[in-house]
Amino acid sequence: MRSRRSGQRDRVLAAIEIPALGIWLGALAGFAFISAPLTFRALALLDMRRFAALTAGSLGHLTSWGYVLGAIAIVAALLRAATAGDRTWDLVRAALVAVALGLATYEQRAVVPLMETTTNLHDPAFLALHQRSTRLYSGVAILILVALVLAAARRDE
Repeated sequence: MRSRRSGQRDRVLAAIEIPALGIWLGALAGFAFISAPLTFRALALLDMRRFAALTAGSLGHLTSWGYVLGAIAIVAALLRAATAGDRTWDLVRAALVAVALGLATYEQRAVVPLMETTTNLHDPAFLALHQRSTRLYSGVAILILVALVLAAARRDE
């Protein structure tokens, strides 16, 4: 059984961890379902270079915010683990976020630069890169969602 002070500390850390993960997940969803499709419809067929630059810039900002929000979530999870009776799920959450950050970094450094150089949306190479990009960011989103659910479902016992 934890002390009252320990439980209060855990609630404060949860109030930091959960929004950090939620904001990151919301930003990824906003890009995937709103920003990218609208930008594609407005620019891709008219000016592929501008579309590529805008999309790459958006992904860069998403990755930068992912670093900040992911670091906050990892630190909060580790601090919650410090006083937990069972640290397993806290460490799992921190690991999930770390893997998500790794995938986002790979996407930003390996896939996005290749996509920026493509000038033909119908080129099989571009389609393969887009598919890879979609899978990577889907993986990031799923990992963040699982970490978010685990953080919200955690019980202080």
